[in-house]
Amino acid sequence: MTAAPIAFVHHANQFLITDGYADRDGISTIAAGYDAVLSLHVELGVPASLHMSGPVLEAIAWHRPALLARLRQHLASGVVTLIGGTYGENVMPLASPRHNRRQLRAFHELAEDLLEVPRRRLKTAWVPERVWATASCAPPLRDAAATGVRYQRVLLDDRLSHPLREGRYPGSAREAFDADGPYRWHSDGFPASVHGRLHRPSLRPYRIAEGQGLVAVPIASHLRYLVPPHDPGHLRLLTELGEDAQQAPEGSLLVFADDLERVAGVAGWEQGLERYARFLRWLTHSHAVRPVALDDWCGRIDPAPELPVEAGTYYELAHQHGAGENYARWADDPRWRPHADRLDHVEATLEQAENDGADPTLCALAERLVLLGRHETAWQDPGTEGGRSPAPWARATAVHAADALPVLAAARWAADPSPHGPRVLVTDVDEDGGEEVVLSSDRLFAVLSPRHGGRLSLLVRRDTHTSAAPCAVMLVGNPADHWNFQAELHQHMRTPPNHPGALAVLGTETHRHELGRVTVTPAAAVVELIDVEPGPDRGLTKQMLLTADGTALVVCVRRSGLPGELRTTVALSPDYPGLLRAGRRHTSLRQGRTWWGASTPMIDAWVAHDPAEHTGQLVATSPATGHALVGAVDGCGRHLHLVLGTGPVDDSTGAAHIAAADARLHAAAPAGQTTTMPATVGAG
Repeated sequence: MTAAPIAFVHHANQFLITDGYADRDGISTIAAGYDAVLSLHVELGVPASLHMSGPVLEAIAWHRPALLARLRQHLASGVVTLIGGTYGENVMPLASPRHNRRQLRAFHELAEDLLEVPRRRLKTAWVPERVWATASCAPPLRDAAATGVRYQRVLLDDRLSHPLREGRYPGSAREAFDADGPYRWHSDGFPASVHGRLHRPSLRPYRIAEGQGLVAVPIASHLRYLVPPHDPGHLRLLTELGEDAQQAPEGSLLVFADDLERVAGVAGWEQGLERYARFLRWLTHSHAVRPVALDDWCGRIDPAPELPVEAGTYYELAHQHGAGENYARWADDPRWRPHADRLDHVEATLEQAENDGADPTLCALAERLVLLGRHETAWQDPGTEGGRSPAPWARATAVHAADALPVLAAARWAADPSPHGPRVLVTDVDEDGGEEVVLSSDRLFAVLSPRHGGRLSLLVRRDTHTSAAPCAVMLVGNPADHWNFQAELHQHMRTPPNHPGALAVLGTETHRHELGRVTVTPAAAVVELIDVEPGPDRGLTKQMLLTADGTALVVCVRRSGLPGELRTTVALSPDYPGLLRAGRRHTSLRQGRTWWGASTPMIDAWVAHDPAEHTGQLVATSPATGHALVGAVDGCGRHLHLVLGTGPVDDSTGAAHIAAADARLHAAAPAGQTTTMPATVGAG
């Protein structure tokens, strides 16, 4: 009898930024595990399909570009093929149709930019957390006009072809199907034989009723418990499954689909790579099963007639974890509701900005933050005292969707054709309950966080041309990178290091600052922030000057007490959306005697100082930070100047800017031009 066809689908889904996590593997270990599994498939000629989430792909592109190149080689070999899905792994039934289309389009763009796979090649979709609802999932997957891809098929768990009973699980055909499933094998022990346990009709792809032509490819639940095999006896069970599958209806297919981290033995999974390698070698000699490429096989067979598919997901999530067949128990949990409301609000703000004609580049970045905010929407982890609750990383990710609000404020500023005189606005720009300082002019838009180190968390440059619309480019800030468990907006993350922003003085990165003097004239604006944290740095001041049409921010850092170190960090992310799309490929570090900077095809950004002040420069002081090049101006004593700017630069630039700013930066505030929080100050 002919060996039964078997196809492999690996799902790579991690949201992280670097190495150095206290509680999990970092990007190096995880990416190396991915490469090891895919390399085995290529070496042995065993076809495999791969879906990779957007965040992990962006992290690999930045931190491990050599492994990204290897991934492209695996895909070019033809042994590994890419399947599609959403960028941020959102649970699709919980999102609006427009949001799901945004998610799909973002993944398609990333597949082309980083993996060099044209979107027209994507035929099969991975559904995040395998949570399916036909009415909300099928239309976006078939909407080529909006996303560029009209998917032909989708991977669904085999149990979903079995209906519920009037919408309920107890007493349903789905419950009866699950009763013969493998879901307690790990806890109760594996059976001596699996002959007769395979429901053969559930192996055949079928058309989804009211699914706009989509075909469901069933994932074989038994395979997920036998691969990778834990002992040689499991190979005998796999042989039995293959022998049973040989008698399945024509067009049937055994599909193994699970987390790539599991077979690689990374990201918290037990070591599985050696067992998986032995399994693949066994597979190449098996007479019971033969590996096939998923898309090729499905493209040659006729699917079964239409079946209605009610809402559902994989058994463990629905019942052992308690999310329910439609995920509603988690989605409707009152503990998640504030996060869901905030996500909806931020998305509505994005849509309004788009409709109002705000800068499209910055709106696209804000969209990225909205997409990430729904990563594994409403996911729950086990609690320390039993039960489950919304996972801390899921809550943090949802909170940081609000990072889109300052970006959208900058997008509106950039699209405003009227002249922008120097302005200082004290406002809760991200609606987190604390006020930020927005400093803007005709060319620059800056957001400062007094509460979190008096740091610059966002800097945008606007270019204006008489023949074209204004174009905005982000220079400082990397909000789309992972926030771990940290929910506070604007705050520098210590473990692992990320989101340093700019103008953080060593030792004061988390100190609370207050607004001091604010001086605004038609020519320039000066803002002063004062460290009010108890300790030796109390009274340290930062004064920032922005001229009406300049492309540089001049900064004076001064100690009021004893002399000490004044090392001031700056993280440059020039054309940050471009860094997400291209990784390190189009980014270069530049350096002179008195300055250092980062360049992309879009823009140059740099930090300069005056060597007469006996300062120096440090470059790449935090290479682990995601999508940013980090350096510092290294000063000591009581006084330090630095310049953060864009455009042409040489060894005289810093000193020239500092000299030109000296009178305004250090002058006493004119009468009527000093304010305290909250306030809006403009030059007319």
